Amino acid sequence: MLNIENVSCRFGKQEILHDVTIQIPKGKITAIVGASGCGKTTLLKTCNRMIEEEGGSWSGRITLGGTDIQSMSKEQLRTRVGMVFQQPISFPHSIEKNLSYVLKYHGVGSRQHREEQIRDCLQKAGLYEEVRNHMKMQAQKLSGGQKQRLAIARSLCVNPQVLLLDEPCSALDQKNTLEIEKTLLKLKGNYTFVIVTHNLEQADRIADYIVHMEAGRVTEFETRYQ
Repeated sequence: MLNIENVSCRFGKQEILHDVTIQIPKGKITAIVGASGCGKTTLLKTCNRMIEEEGGSWSGRITLGGTDIQSMSKEQLRTRVGMVFQQPISFPHSIEKNLSYVLKYHGVGSRQHREEQIRDCLQKAGLYEEVRNHMKMQAQKLSGGQKQRLAIARSLCVNPQVLLLDEPCSALDQKNTLEIEKTLLKLKGNYTFVIVTHNLEQADRIADYIVHMEAGRVTEFETRYQ
């Protein structure tokens, strides 16, 4: 479980988050909704300490499985708490190398093991059947929806406990949006997902819990899981 306790965040004199407390349940999909500028993305970036690299500072306590995230190195934290951004990011390499690069970096030395991991992660992300015969193709030639599923597959390579998704479908059409949603629904239980979305219908379709934010504060925590 990811526990966020009395977290506030500021950039200079501007306070973005105000005393936010939420429990993110393990193995479920939690959606964070609210108007633009209410602090949704800032909250995500605080959960893996990315906010510090963007000039922000924060106070309060965030724990993952009972461990304070500030007791971990940022590299350790980000293997456990991954993030997928609004604009799909693909490295200027082949589809295969987009994933093998991450695996090599984290010490997966055997080529056979890397190939198995790549196949497994692409299957989990619902992309393998579409690209299995094109693994040497440049990833930048993929469609927007495929790039986003590639980004999810790449994040899964390090077997995170939590995956943070910042508006992952905002640039996608309905078909690709539904593909991403199907992927998340298939994977929940094995992973904990926190998704920022402006799409209330999407939150209704896939979320077990919905966090409503307004002006940097949590105004409601809605339980939808039965």
